Amino acid sequence: MRLVTAAEMRAIDRHAIDTVGIPGLVLMENAGLKVLFTLEKCLGGLKGKRFTIICGKGNNGGDGLVVARHLHNNHLPLHVFLVYPPEELSADARTNLAILRQSGHQPIVMAGTEDLERLRIALEFSDCVIDALFGTGFAGEIEGYPREVVAIANEGNLRRVAIDVPSGLEATTGHVAQTTFQAHLTVTLGAPKIGLFLYPGRDAAGEVWVADIGLPPPTFEAVPSEHTLLTREVVASLLPARPDQGHKGTFGHVLILAGSQDYQGAGVLSTYGALRSGAGLVTLGMPRGVAGRLSCDILPDVIVRTFGEADGGFALEPDDVRGFSGVYHALVAGPGWGKGRARQHSLQVLLEGWPGGLVLDADALNALAEGGGRSSDAENLVLTPHLGEMSRLLGRPVGAIQADPVGAAREFVARQPCVLVLKSATTVVMGPDGHAFLCSRPNAGLARGGAGDLLSGLIGGLLAQGLGGLRAALLGVFLHAEAGAIARAELGPEAMTISEVASLLPRAFLRLRQGEPAGGPATA
Repeated sequence: MRLVTAAEMRAIDRHAIDTVGIPGLVLMENAGLKVLFTLEKCLGGLKGKRFTIICGKGNNGGDGLVVARHLHNNHLPLHVFLVYPPEELSADARTNLAILRQSGHQPIVMAGTEDLERLRIALEFSDCVIDALFGTGFAGEIEGYPREVVAIANEGNLRRVAIDVPSGLEATTGHVAQTTFQAHLTVTLGAPKIGLFLYPGRDAAGEVWVADIGLPPPTFEAVPSEHTLLTREVVASLLPARPDQGHKGTFGHVLILAGSQDYQGAGVLSTYGALRSGAGLVTLGMPRGVAGRLSCDILPDVIVRTFGEADGGFALEPDDVRGFSGVYHALVAGPGWGKGRARQHSLQVLLEGWPGGLVLDADALNALAEGGGRSSDAENLVLTPHLGEMSRLLGRPVGAIQADPVGAAREFVARQPCVLVLKSATTVVMGPDGHAFLCSRPNAGLARGGAGDLLSGLIGGLLAQGLGGLRAALLGVFLHAEAGAIARAELGPEAMTISEVASLLPRAFLRLRQGEPAGGPATA
């Protein structure tokens, strides 16, 4: 599903109005009606419900006035509060204000402290408050009187609904003002805005529904976008074929180079992901001194191979890597490598000598940050950093990465062409061309050691099956999130383990192949 920035949405609207010839009032009417239909679905019907609508002076306020008119026409209890004087409203919003008044409803034009109290009383007797104060053009802080209005709207035990974006949320970045409308439901218009799926905006948006307001395909085609939301529909087409006449060689051989004296189990968790990726063969490579002292069992499906050791970890040499060609189809390197000095040399040997698909995770990324070399095959080099590792790779504070994960990913890919998987509550997957895919399926149950090891093995196994780096990364990230969601639903976020998430990957595959719903915003 396409995601848009505020500027892209403005350009799409302008094309629809100026080039296609759809009047702005028609788009506003469509928006209001679709919000109304979505409310009816999400509230279990409108009959018996009482509403308060808070309107601003722009087109977002005009959308709210359309909703108000239709609620009024259906004889539903309603209060409408205008936060700005009528003369400050946009032309289309003023038109809808006049229509509402002629229809018999008189909004309250707020001006002072007594109107704030009237709002508080109206909310006390309402089932739902609709935020139509600020739209996609908002940035910065809500100040003064409007800030008091939003603060009051956040009080009380009633359903909070935002039109397009919650007031105080920046549509492009997901940044939020100190006082931001806290929606249970956001009905976003035309196309979903990227800020609704980036933190902290995602928390303020609640459940997101996308309303089709009648924008024709040429308007979207005229304005290219660099952001896509990772949904089941997007990912289902990426699944590799699984012919029944295939054999183990058909489905690829992945080598996982993982583990050290300090982190013995990292490679084992990676093999869980690779085994459940569909790869035909999985080999776990370990330093010689580690292989005989493992604190956990290796599944019998896994081939074990040992390599030279130094500083308690890998000491790979060019001859080792040259021997990989013709045997393996993809490599995973880095889980549990530790901090020994030899890891940098091992990474350099891999980057210079291995021509195929390569997933770098964990300590291999730290070695890369310390000065590792480049790989010429950007399309099949997959890096999977979390925020801390991304901070080291870019040399910037973690807070700066959190504030703009998409920008950080784009900056890094420009420096080091690759497929980047920036792991966080909203994971950003970016190919060498700079197009960003967002997997916005946060899960506190995955916030534990080993989740990244499982993901790296899963991506490596998909890469070994002949999927390109971007395709393998997108599919791996989605399946990992889906298995995590199943574990959370059945086991709870507190006690679920990464081993259990691995055991649920087959069900995640089945859901995807069978077309079951799996997250993402609903369409109104």
